[in-house]
Amino acid sequence: MAIYFKEVEVPSGMEPGEEIRKVLDFRQKCIDEKKVFFKPFCDVSDFKDAIRDKLEEIGWKETDILSPQIHQSKKSKKESDHNDLILDSASQDEWLIEEEARNFLSELIQRSHAWEGTSPQEVARLRLIGNAISRSGNDDSYLGNHDANLVFQHMRNEPLSDQEIQALLDCGVVGFEHQNVPLWRWVAQSQLGDDTYYRIRILATIGTDVEKRNAIRILELLDQAIPTHDGYFNKHGVLTTWFEEDTDSRVFDTALRFLSANGQSDDIPFIEAASSSCSPHRKNKVEGAIVGIMSKYSANDALKQLCDRNVDKLDDRIADGLFESPQSLSSEVLKKCLAAKPDPVRLRAAKILSMRNELTLDDAQELLTDSSLEVRLTASEVLARLGHPLEEETLKSVLTVEKSGFGFGLVRSMETDRRFFETYRSNRLSELTMSELRDKVEGPSLFVDRELSVLYNKFGASMQDEMRANLSDGFKGHFERKLEEARLAYGASNKVVLESEKLGPFHRKALCSATVAALCKLMKRDDLALIRTTIDQFEVDASESILKYLSKFGDWQDIQRVKSLGDHPSDRTGLLSISQTELPKQKADAIYALGKLCLADMLELDLDNQIRKYLLAALPQKAFKDLSDNILLRELKRSHDESRIVFALRCVQSLTKSRTTSLLDQYVDREGHRFYNSIHWLDLGAALPSTMAKSVAERELSRRF
Repeated sequence: MAIYFKEVEVPSGMEPGEEIRKVLDFRQKCIDEKKVFFKPFCDVSDFKDAIRDKLEEIGWKETDILSPQIHQSKKSKKESDHNDLILDSASQDEWLIEEEARNFLSELIQRSHAWEGTSPQEVARLRLIGNAISRSGNDDSYLGNHDANLVFQHMRNEPLSDQEIQALLDCGVVGFEHQNVPLWRWVAQSQLGDDTYYRIRILATIGTDVEKRNAIRILELLDQAIPTHDGYFNKHGVLTTWFEEDTDSRVFDTALRFLSANGQSDDIPFIEAASSSCSPHRKNKVEGAIVGIMSKYSANDALKQLCDRNVDKLDDRIADGLFESPQSLSSEVLKKCLAAKPDPVRLRAAKILSMRNELTLDDAQELLTDSSLEVRLTASEVLARLGHPLEEETLKSVLTVEKSGFGFGLVRSMETDRRFFETYRSNRLSELTMSELRDKVEGPSLFVDRELSVLYNKFGASMQDEMRANLSDGFKGHFERKLEEARLAYGASNKVVLESEKLGPFHRKALCSATVAALCKLMKRDDLALIRTTIDQFEVDASESILKYLSKFGDWQDIQRVKSLGDHPSDRTGLLSISQTELPKQKADAIYALGKLCLADMLELDLDNQIRKYLLAALPQKAFKDLSDNILLRELKRSHDESRIVFALRCVQSLTKSRTTSLLDQYVDREGHRFYNSIHWLDLGAALPSTMAKSVAERELSRRF
């Protein structure tokens, strides 16, 4: 029996009334006679928590009794969200503190009380033992990050009690969000019978909010199924707990990501049943997770489900997977997707239907009011192809949008995003013949950047001599000729002419960027010197063709040129039709191609963090195997968190378990500063079976790119 008493505050200097006094006396009698009572509560919320705790305790006790796996294990642990550890009656330990910890404490208390009588790691273990012992009603507490790493550094290979290992595992789960405490070794050592992940499954089911969401995330990485137990917490019970309205929103969202990634088709009926009482908002999110599960089996069925259930949002990775094989998607389903709510789905469907020439005039006109400018661009292109091009002013209203931003001095300003409008105009130019484009370039307009760019890109083979001539003087002759034509036409003192003279250097740089990109497409080795000179003298923007050219014909000295290539700054919008995107992955691929024979030197280069991250991803596994331990250890100490984590994960993915273990030992035992997240991920490779560790590393890497 459990008895609960509401806390009643008696003001200072006042005596409780007769009825309250009776309750207080009865409460004290229960305590004195050691009768069962659970804990006091202050309000309705506390009372709900207390009742839930007791029900879970009873449920887990029943689970321990009925579960044959737990009966066969060394100890039976009953879990609650206060992390009670109840040992199976058949193997119950008589001691509050287990033997390994008792031996340590016995030796410790005989030490001198002098300052140097104990080490920091021994103090850390003492604190660990304190955290390992708790009962219902105690505060939730976890070993601190520094103490957890001290225990790992000095005692990772020493015998620790099961209580201590569980406390270390709980600490690792709570800290998993930041990955700055060890985890995987304690997971591997916390087996209950043959169930390596028993404790993780418990925390994912009835842990605190932080424990739940991190444990669910860990199970996702481990490619585990929905955690289930005997009794109430079967599959339906666990899902119901995750979907309850009072479940923390972050736990709910983490559970949905888990289901999208790890759920199977036979889980869908359970998910639908458990979410039946969810609010409309949460129910819609659950439908998105179901679409994620269905996408593994049939993209057509998943997209149909998305449309039929009006799913609001879809993870980008799921959307990418759904449209990975467009040839397998039916036009009927794609037509339905034009009315889907997620932008990526509508856009991809519109583009595929456009390529198939299956977007009708009515479809295109309806899509002109889509919330996505890119969908509107696709619709505008279809209308032009069908012979119904939009008027200039209509195009501007359809394909441009005012965006709010901050200028110098952090003053808010409005800027017009014209990217899609300019892309449309460039696409129309690309439909012209070479002579028609030449006429536009030679026409009266002073600035013909777009026209010249399209001419060189479309007819590069025929225009290569002209491109080389213009690059040889950085378009100086071209611009002066156009400027002289303007002076003759409008007069030397004309305001437009004078303003154009000031803009000359800017336009020349833009033309050089476009022309170098066009010339590189021809892949002529003899152009290398000219391309290098142009990059050195002008602010040339990066493009895939330039990076591929330098990768093929360049050498070590060109790495600096790759680094110097710009990333299409926004103030160039409207001049050229090149997409406004950075190319860190393509730059990283080029740097690897140029420096792969000098890996150690390449890794020492001062690189942008994003480029370094993609460079580490580009390295083949053999590269990691060939690097010396000293270089590996050096890279594990880099200051940038993301690059360091990616490097540690690549080590786990590429090296043998024994070498990863050796690398971890060297890193942990060396003097000087260590990064906790490097230790966290190296421990993955050292602690778990090799196949599982590499699988986890691959999943975590895919999440980071």
